[in-house]
Amino acid sequence: RQRETNQTVMFVNHHGPLPVGTGGRCGGEATAYNILKLIAEEAYQGDTIVLVGDFNAGPDASTVRSLDGHLFPVATGKSFGG
Repeated sequence: RQRETNQTVMFVNHHGPLPVGTGGRCGGEATAYNILKLIAEEAYQGDTIVLVGDFNAGPDASTVRSLDGHLFPVATGKSFGG
């Protein structure tokens, strides 16, 4: 919680399933749904949401595309060819 404004930040760290770009056993859309469901259940109205992590997915993967429809991307990148 930010002391001067009393604003709360919800910080979520996600480590994506393998193999890279698949979304795992349930697929990328289900993975994105579960992330969004967690945020919806745990965040309060007015919270700033920060979602970070190694998604094991490129920018065109279904997980990332599904999240893009609900969250505002600020930064993205690649490392180790991922």
